[in-house]
Amino acid sequence: MKYDFAAIEKKWQKRWEETKPYAAVTGDKRPKFYGLIEFPYPSGQGLHVGHPRPFTAMDIVTRKKRMEGYNVLYPIGFDAFGLPTENYAIKNHIHPAIVTKQNIANFTSQLKMLGYGFDWDRCIDTTDPSYYKWTQWIFQQMFKRGLAYKATMPVNWCTSCKCVLANEEVVNGVCERCGSEVIRKEKSQWMLKITAYADRLIDDLGLDSFLIVYFITEIEDCFEIDIPETDFIEFVTVKDLCERIQLEIKKHSTY
Repeated sequence: MKYDFAAIEKKWQKRWEETKPYAAVTGDKRPKFYGLIEFPYPSGQGLHVGHPRPFTAMDIVTRKKRMEGYNVLYPIGFDAFGLPTENYAIKNHIHPAIVTKQNIANFTSQLKMLGYGFDWDRCIDTTDPSYYKWTQWIFQQMFKRGLAYKATMPVNWCTSCKCVLANEEVVNGVCERCGSEVIRKEKSQWMLKITAYADRLIDDLGLDSFLIVYFITEIEDCFEIDIPETDFIEFVTVKDLCERIQLEIKKHSTY
């Protein structure tokens, strides 16, 4: 029997829209579980293979938790601010808000086709004033308490997009989006003193040993250096670890 995925999946997607089986229930007495993914940036190209991989993994976890009787919150949203959208808008003479709205609609359609169990009623768009007024408020509170400060740091700078790139967005020295040269430049930017909360976070979660090994692995991968694990045995706090990692990065940096 041939599987008519277009008809069958569309039927059940419509049912999920109507019955909302994946919505978290406010005030429910069941034990709670919060599954969180990194919200995607809605580019004009739509989803790529890097999106479904972590989304699928967390979707499996949240489905299992629902079957075990948990009240699951698995939200979705769009980290939608970005210079690529602004550059595209300038080039094509279209307002960036229109571009963002179109891209989010496309991403939403694609994500729903994949059948993920997101709580769409709690979907957020970071360009929505009703959302970012609170992120701005949080920043103000952190600034007042000395937790937000300006510092000059070396960044990956795309000479065409005119924006900062993450390490994984630089492929063989060029921007993965436009293929232009990427240079390292010093840039003044706002920083958040997250290390001030590092010990509290780890004490609450009880993940000292796991995070130490994880951090070491991530740093080695990102900066292509080798940090002997024995070097970190003496450290008992994550704050000490973060400071040591910063020293290692500076020591091995060629910039």
